Amino acid sequence: MKALRVATVMAVLLTAFSIRCAGAATLFEEVKTSWHSSDTLVLDRQGELLQRVRTDNTVRKGKWTALQDISPALRTALVLSEDKRFYEHSGVDWRAVSAAAWGNLWNSKTRGASTITMQLAGLLDEDLKRSSGGRSVVQKIGQTVSAQLLETQWRKDQVLEAYLNLVPFRGELIGIDALSRTLFGKAPHGLDNREAAVAAALVRAPNAKPAQVAQRACAVLKLLKPSGAAMDCEGLDLYAQAALQRRDFTATEGIAPHLARRLLAQASERETPMGRMRIISVEGLIGFKLQGFVNDSTRTRDLDDIRALLKIHRASLDMDALHEYFALFNKPELLHELLG
Repeated sequence: MKALRVATVMAVLLTAFSIRCAGAATLFEEVKTSWHSSDTLVLDRQGELLQRVRTDNTVRKGKWTALQDISPALRTALVLSEDKRFYEHSGVDWRAVSAAAWGNLWNSKTRGASTITMQLAGLLDEDLKRSSGGRSVVQKIGQTVSAQLLETQWRKDQVLEAYLNLVPFRGELIGIDALSRTLFGKAPHGLDNREAAVAAALVRAPNAKPAQVAQRACAVLKLLKPSGAAMDCEGLDLYAQAALQRRDFTATEGIAPHLARRLLAQASERETPMGRMRIISVEGLIGFKLQGFVNDSTRTRDLDDIRALLKIHRASLDMDALHEYFALFNKPELLHELLG
């Protein structure tokens, strides 16, 4: 009777979660569009980067990275270490579930039966997110239902892409772009086998000590090596320790960080063909171009752009703001020259 009651409760929970998840199914494009980097990019009219400024200090997130722009070594390392039957199952690896003991399956410290899709479901749904004490049995059931629903609507490449962009890696780092640029000083497409192994190790234990990360990375490297190939993990401890201490993803990049922060504070938000963006003033754009020319007088394109902007927008320009920018860079006479 007790077993029957347990089975009945489980069936009711599964049904309830199925109904709830079906009504709250998330589309891949919605997830991708809602992604926001912790940086704001200041671009000129041609789309050239003038300044990158960190504007969210709560987390460190880079840009959304397409799966084809992520190292094949990392994609392989992640699947082999986290979900080796990822391309065979439909969200839940029932072979792994059946192989696990019941108590081990629902133990919050165990991830052996948790697929990449199940983990993604936990990242997408606030109600399913892992707490410091792990997930409850009810949350595990919710993950199971949500993962199966996701795989009826998403392709495998979309699941993997979203997971790599949303997964927390270490400390404030969220997503593969932030991790790659912070710990390895490169874009995600450039990660080699050793870097991919360290990254995959951090998925399992984001804040583990360097020695534990190195041990896990060594196991991942063995999975990446062809059968019978020699595997040498010597030096991986020092490498992992050095990588985990790096902070190559600087908070700002460009020619005028202080001016950028000032202009972004004054910027207005508008809908554009590329989505909702903060638009800086024409005067501010001229200020950026002027900064570039002052820093490097060979950048004649910046001067040409200033001249064109002055000609196009002359009737509507805030001349006081322009005089302020040119005075800031000790070039008041240049403004008069450009205005003719």
